[in-house]
Amino acid sequence: MIFAVLGGLLSLADVERAALARAPLVVQARAVVSERAALLDAARGTGLPQAFATYAQAPQGGASETIVQRMTTAGLQFSIGDAAARSPAVAQASFEDLAARADELAAERVERVKAASLYFDAMRARDIFALRQTIVRSGRADVRAARLRFAAGDAPRLDVVRADVALAQAQADLATARADDANARHALAVEIGRDDATLALPDLGTLPLTAAIPASPEAAVAIALAHRPEVASARAGVWAEQAAVRGARRATLPGISAQLGWSRGIDSGIAVSGPSAIVTLNVPLSHAAAARADAERARLAQAQARFDAQAQNVDVEVSSALRTYLGAVDSAAAASRARAEAMTEVSATEEGYRNGASSSLDVDDARRAYAQAAVNATVASAAAREAAAILAITMGISP
Repeated sequence: MIFAVLGGLLSLADVERAALARAPLVVQARAVVSERAALLDAARGTGLPQAFATYAQAPQGGASETIVQRMTTAGLQFSIGDAAARSPAVAQASFEDLAARADELAAERVERVKAASLYFDAMRARDIFALRQTIVRSGRADVRAARLRFAAGDAPRLDVVRADVALAQAQADLATARADDANARHALAVEIGRDDATLALPDLGTLPLTAAIPASPEAAVAIALAHRPEVASARAGVWAEQAAVRGARRATLPGISAQLGWSRGIDSGIAVSGPSAIVTLNVPLSHAAAARADAERARLAQAQARFDAQAQNVDVEVSSALRTYLGAVDSAAAASRARAEAMTEVSATEEGYRNGASSSLDVDDARRAYAQAAVNATVASAAAREAAAILAITMGISP
């Protein structure tokens, strides 16, 4: 798995594992899996023969007195209709169990995307906060230098004013960055069940910027359709409804139940003993079973439509994730170049100011441009790495 970091720092894999262990939606989905597994066991137990025992006592008329008939029967009882319905019932329960497991994986995917976003948000906010701190320190140094130059008569009072204004703006930006850093850190800490102070995050530069990507959106979508749990869930739903339709069709047939056993007792004052059998034929007279079969066919059509919709959603989502990733990588590279150029401009402007070729206003403008370029580069770097992780997750593979 990429994004793994050694040395006690939190990796993306660490964050995902911790988030999955406590995410309410994932916990709920896992409980549904347990429910479906129990229902599958119940379905497997239907349609099997059952042991039975009966005792019957009834009076009978005799020649001179009332005779009591007593009969005890023990044996096995089974219903041909139940046995016929067992196979589709088990198949339906099996597919529903499979769908529940796929739904659990889908919930895990949603949580992984959320955890990845919080992870990179925390690193981005931390780096921007550190950058703002550096800018404030530089602004304070500029104020001291401007005051010294003004006191020595080497610079006008306006340079001091400009340095004070730049410092005030930098301090305002620092206050915002400090709040953003605390908020992002706390959101990640809550998501993974850790204390804010214990979060040790790696440097963004240590994480890979690129990911192994398919050659085209079509290839990425094909991978997702083969691996995404939502697609598997929707497909399992279709299979479950197909099994339900088969079961509903069989329910329209006449039902036959049989009791086979051995009877012992007293009949007309005479001891009797021998095999016994009772066969019952149930012929449905209403259209209820046929109506239920029609309902199951309608549910099958719904399940097929849900599968088609899920496939379309995956197509759009994965294609978008791939294009977003490619754009984020290009944006990060451009932002990095812009930061380097802005740093070059600052150095040249400061050199020109020392030689009298530039004004303090030029220096302030160059530094503001560099600060913004540095922030943009940090944001773009985090966005590219987040896009790489999310692309892998949306394709249904581990990042």
